[in-house]
Amino acid sequence: MEYQSNGNTLQNDDSISTTVIDWDEFRKFAKVGDTIREPSRTLRIYDKVYELTASGQNFVVHIYAQ
Repeated sequence: MEYQSNGNTLQNDDSISTTVIDWDEFRKFAKVGDTIREPSRTLRIYDKVYELTASGQNFVVHIYAQ
């Protein structure tokens, strides 16, 4: 999986960076509008939802892409 982030730099030149990361890192840094490129398809993240667990001490991150 290749993750592409349309990040803003201090100069705001809308640069595009590509890196390979693990799922935990992905859930932390993924933003709506980012692109996920796989060998057979390209997905764009359209929603990111945080849901508290039943204990209320942790949360789950749901990332929706199509």
